[in-house]
Amino acid sequence: MSKTVGSKSWRMNRFLNNLAFRLRVFRLPRFLAARPSLTIMTVVLMAFALFVLAGGVYSLVEVMSGRVLTMLPVARGWTFIYPGNLNMQTINESLISGMLYFLGAVGFYMVLRSVRLVYRPRQAYLTLIIGLMLVLLVVYYTTILLQSKLSG
Repeated sequence: MSKTVGSKSWRMNRFLNNLAFRLRVFRLPRFLAARPSLTIMTVVLMAFALFVLAGGVYSLVEVMSGRVLTMLPVARGWTFIYPGNLNMQTINESLISGMLYFLGAVGFYMVLRSVRLVYRPRQAYLTLIIGLMLVLLVVYYTTILLQSKLSG
């Protein structure tokens, strides 16, 4: 009796799978059906986040509207920082902030990488020091950038 019950459930399972396969309306091409690499997806998402955080959307809107600012004249020469206003920025300012965010991400990755190198203490220590120095430099320079933007 158990043999017939098992064969019936197997047949029902096979029938439902075949039915689901036949009722598919939209089929992806073979090269899109494969799952993308986790590393590639992480890099793409990080690049998009850095683009948005650096003000890339604002820069694109400014370029499309025709009000592109790359450098601003001030009393002592030219500057790429829009002084006294947090709501506006130049294209160069967004590029500099994006570069700083990228270096910060590299620093954090190096700190993570140093934790994984536990069986090579010299390499782990050097990677940790370089990663922490990068993160500290990024924090320092972004603070300086923000203070010079606020001071006007």
